[in-house]
Amino acid sequence: MLPIKKRTPVRIEILSSAEKTSMLHNDLNDILLDESSCCEYTGYVDKDGSTRVKIECIVREEQKQYTWDQLRLKLPADCYLSVEPTELLIEPILAS
Repeated sequence: MLPIKKRTPVRIEILSSAEKTSMLHNDLNDILLDESSCCEYTGYVDKDGSTRVKIECIVREEQKQYTWDQLRLKLPADCYLSVEPTELLIEPILAS
């Protein structure tokens, strides 16, 4: 068996005011296309009492840069965007 290197999926997190949820959802559907179901939405009340939404999306490593670039272009300035770093995984495969 020879090991191959495989990257784990990337978690992208967006924090925004709840009023922008519909717009963000539409943008994410446009950007992620067939992976748009990979996002989870969580609403919460911030310390100052404002209603916020946290959106977590899991995307393939190959899609990370495109997704990041598109989100940076489309997101309003008051949205917070972050990416969790990936780690390399070694998975055994059968060599023939």
